[in-house]
Amino acid sequence: MQLKRRSVLKMGLSSLAYFSTQSTTPNWIIRSANALAPTCLDNGRILVILQQSGGNDGLNMVIPRTDPIYYDANTRPTIRVPSGSEINLDGLNGFHPRLSRLANWYQQGNVGIIHNVGYVNPNLSHFSSTDYYELGYAPGDPTPNQGWISRFYDNSCSGVGSPDALFMAGSGISTVPKSMFGSTNYTPPAIYDPSTYAIVASSDAALRLPAITALNAIPTADPTIDYLQRSENIAEASIADIATAVTISASPNYPTDSLGNGLKLVSQIIRAGFQTRIFYVSQGGYDTHANQIQPGDPLNAGDHPQLLDSLDRSLDAFLTEMNGAGLLNRVMIVSFSEFGRRVKENNSYGTDHGAANTSFVIGGCVQGGVYGGQPDLATLINGNLNHTVDFRSIYAKVIEGWFGSQAAPVFGQSVYDTIISGDLPAIPFISCALPAGNAVPASNWTLYN
Repeated sequence: MQLKRRSVLKMGLSSLAYFSTQSTTPNWIIRSANALAPTCLDNGRILVILQQSGGNDGLNMVIPRTDPIYYDANTRPTIRVPSGSEINLDGLNGFHPRLSRLANWYQQGNVGIIHNVGYVNPNLSHFSSTDYYELGYAPGDPTPNQGWISRFYDNSCSGVGSPDALFMAGSGISTVPKSMFGSTNYTPPAIYDPSTYAIVASSDAALRLPAITALNAIPTADPTIDYLQRSENIAEASIADIATAVTISASPNYPTDSLGNGLKLVSQIIRAGFQTRIFYVSQGGYDTHANQIQPGDPLNAGDHPQLLDSLDRSLDAFLTEMNGAGLLNRVMIVSFSEFGRRVKENNSYGTDHGAANTSFVIGGCVQGGVYGGQPDLATLINGNLNHTVDFRSIYAKVIEGWFGSQAAPVFGQSVYDTIISGDLPAIPFISCALPAGNAVPASNWTLYN
């Protein structure tokens, strides 16, 4: 079968029929797509980005338990967490009572709380603010053409060859997030449901193997053909890898929603020994303009308590599995939401779009505690909290302190010098030094079940 460039471009990947998983994936494709051990980000550390989509109410997630403004009847007469109901963390801060499992991890020193996270001139649009967090820039800066994780990958891994098929992955989500998108070297997969993760197109499955073989036989001087070859091989190999990962046993304690399913698959991929370095999971539903709580039962009923309960159970199941597998020190979770909510509640038992917010960093090498200072409820900007920590500083801390790479090329030297470098000493949430030689022993990548 002979394929010409015009034919390949016309059919793209849509005619490469694929209806099953590992059993019909050619072994040479799996081997070639997974042939190289990582020669970048090779310290064995793993990052899990957790998005709380919609704009999480950080003030009801981590309660400023000594601030009288929070408890004032003119501030949050119905939605506030009643004094004494919160889980006391350090005297100043308390977790919502639906975060009892996460509170245990905090007391063990594995949870960092970063208050007042945001950016200058905050935008209260979901779409614009999410773009800022995903692409890693702020109002007034040039708009990047790729996400911050993608830029980080290109900067750290340029010229080292093809990555592992699951080098990065979206888990429990249906599309690749903007933060991971834009590299011409590697596009990570997004796996919403492992049972349906497949390339599905032509009804004639017999066309698939000769089409793939012919595609890979084309000389790669043409960058378009080269991109198609790599994309197809990575897609095929990642399908086979996921089929292997889901054979790993998993805790029955995961919720069966997108976050629970996403973190469950992340755990299976990690414990199966694949060399995935960056995962992305998401939990939606935080746009709580109305029914954030239900009057009469603000701690248990309503959208926000239920979201926090799922967050709590999902994180606990994941961290418990990582700890049981001896992998807790290898994993760091970093959460974000596109903005917080207003300090004052509205007339619908909810809160409207705000600005600065609270993020979590969680893992065995996290220096637990509270960073960024307490939220200042007395000095607001248009009814919203002001930020003291630029969100890009958290990303930069992960890039430098967790992966041992360079953050300045990712965000630009001027932004690094004027904004990020000043924040980094104030958020020392990583407690473990980089491994000697910046590498992980190969024996750590063994099958765990």
